[in-house]
Amino acid sequence: MFVLKRNGSKEAFDLRKIANAMLKAYKSVGSEFSEEDCLKQAQEITKAYAKDQEVNIETIQDDVELYLMKKKQFEAAKAYIKYREKQKVERDNPWADNDDRQDLILSKYLIPGETKKDFIKRVAFGNSTLEKIFRHKEAIFGGRNLYAIGREGNITGSNCYVTEDPEDSLESIYRADYQIARTYSYGGGQGMNLSKIRPKGAKVNNTSNTTPGVMVFAEKYSHTTLNTQQDNRRGALMLVLNIDHPDIIDFITTKLDLNKVNGANISIALKDDFMQAVKNDGNWTMRFETPYEIIEKTIKAKDLLKLVGYAAHTMGDPGVVFIDHMNDYHFLSEYPDVKFTATNPCGEQPLMAHGSCNLGSINLNAFVRDAFTENAFYDWDRFDFVVSEMIAALDDLLTMLGDRHALEEQRIHVKEFREIGLGVMGLADVALSMRLPYGSPEFLEFLDTLMRRMINTATKKSALRAQELGVFPRYDYEKISSSKFYKDTIDADTDALVKQYGMRNSRLLSIAPTGSISNIYGVSGGVEPYFQINYTRRITSMFEEEKTITVWEKTPLALAKAMNVEPEKLPTWALITSQNIDFIDRANVQATIQKYVDTAISSTFNLHNSATVEDVMNIYQTAWAKGFKGATVFRDRCAKIGILAGVNENTEDLNPAEPPHVHVEEKWTNKKTGEAKEYVTHITISSSGHIPEKIEKELCPLCGDVLVKKQGCIQCNNPECVYEKCAI
Repeated sequence: MFVLKRNGSKEAFDLRKIANAMLKAYKSVGSEFSEEDCLKQAQEITKAYAKDQEVNIETIQDDVELYLMKKKQFEAAKAYIKYREKQKVERDNPWADNDDRQDLILSKYLIPGETKKDFIKRVAFGNSTLEKIFRHKEAIFGGRNLYAIGREGNITGSNCYVTEDPEDSLESIYRADYQIARTYSYGGGQGMNLSKIRPKGAKVNNTSNTTPGVMVFAEKYSHTTLNTQQDNRRGALMLVLNIDHPDIIDFITTKLDLNKVNGANISIALKDDFMQAVKNDGNWTMRFETPYEIIEKTIKAKDLLKLVGYAAHTMGDPGVVFIDHMNDYHFLSEYPDVKFTATNPCGEQPLMAHGSCNLGSINLNAFVRDAFTENAFYDWDRFDFVVSEMIAALDDLLTMLGDRHALEEQRIHVKEFREIGLGVMGLADVALSMRLPYGSPEFLEFLDTLMRRMINTATKKSALRAQELGVFPRYDYEKISSSKFYKDTIDADTDALVKQYGMRNSRLLSIAPTGSISNIYGVSGGVEPYFQINYTRRITSMFEEEKTITVWEKTPLALAKAMNVEPEKLPTWALITSQNIDFIDRANVQATIQKYVDTAISSTFNLHNSATVEDVMNIYQTAWAKGFKGATVFRDRCAKIGILAGVNENTEDLNPAEPPHVHVEEKWTNKKTGEAKEYVTHITISSSGHIPEKIEKELCPLCGDVLVKKQGCIQCNNPECVYEKCAI
């Protein structure tokens, strides 16, 4: 038997759906009927339906009403009728409570002339269950899918890609340039790692004699990103460089100058042995070998991390990725040929060469029942259902939009690995709705339960999809089940399903920033605390003077109404934001989530202007110790804001950091002759970049330590030695 839905689609008849609707009606009026009672009543209502019959959904609901009336359950019948009316209003005019800001953001995904109802119908691609999920704001696809579904043309449904790392040759460097441009033209963002390109000053076998280094090509890729047209936006690029590359200081400091590489985000790939060297206060060597020479540059590891911290403190760039954590903690970590070197532009997706991911997110706040009360609880059954439906839908989109990738290599990769990325949003809202202060021990306990449930529900659905449609071609149970991630997160009943049926998808969970979709739904983005609870807006009407009003986020406003207080009088625990939360509470939230996310989390530590470079370094070290896969910081009123907006009393950086000075020992060894030249490079950092002064290495005649330049004089680096000589 099939049910004919209102949108014309057919769905397998499910008696439990009728029983659940009746149970809700009974409960709403205080009638004590059990689930078993409602199932028996549903059987009685539908016993006359022929097994080979198509039954209209309206007919079923009419029959439920008649049954309740015949049984003299008048209050329950009234509740059921009101529920039907409410559902009809929502179907005809969905998202009616959205404000102008939400509608403005939504408009960039609409086809001209499309209503919200039309939009929901289009992006649900004929799936009535998805329509209901979207209508109730329980989940939604990522922006690229919302734009691509139902549109004609070369439009990708994947938000993010990673291209192959450019090799150390012009052919490879320019091939990567073509690949990212082609991907942008289809609407996708790109990421790449530049660490295979030889450093500045290295010998090459052409008329140049030496190479200009990584930064010239970083600038080229940045220009390509800025100059490739997309509808309603430009391309997005993430450039990554390993911490052991000799050009790393140039890379770290490049965005201190806003005229450089301004078409890309940049991240430093920090390795475990580097972070251990920082912890042990040891040295760090950046090394690169070419056919002609070996280039080594040595610096104190802590000085190098401080340089990263200074750049991030001053400009908000670069971010960092903990590349070993990324490679060690996911389903495919035991595949020898699966290695990640870069992420997508926002950082939530470490991907292989030509890998892509289509994204969707669950609105966690949608499953809180009796919100804001002492009796608030989470509807785990509905949460599981929506997670399962979204996993299936994202997998369907891989097939539906499988020919919409710009490159043949991307199309092949999607078929081989079938990567999807289901994330979350509305976490700060859940904290208020459940009356669990964001970051508190009770909140972390709830969050641990939620995320473990999410990864297991997603994995079960992927296994059931594999039973129906087949596993992803590179699936290998022994390798996957041997991964640390699988062992840490997958429950026994989930493992039994995977062992029996396999997995349809190689990647499952990914936490994106959800900037647009969380705004459309009116909840907080990703896993962040609120950036701010309220903000001011100036308004002017035709007949009145300009006024300033305070606009509050929707959930705090609803909490204030439930507590019968003015929003300004909400308790302290309800006013937690990224500006006032204790750093370790914020870190504990992300660490709890990361345990159950097989890819990564895009999340920014928004810092008060008073934060120091040492605070930024502490974030990096804590994030690494807690198993993060990346960390980004952005300090309020940092120089980047002032430069972009024009410095005034609202944007001036009140806490600029002292630019650091670092010393690098260099050794360039000719592989043919064995001759080595050694230098000491003194690097002066300014707010717009860095100035290196390279001199041949000279040893102190008194103690044998290295001579360095300090305050215009050449002095011994040994603090206990008194030797110095004039630098003039």
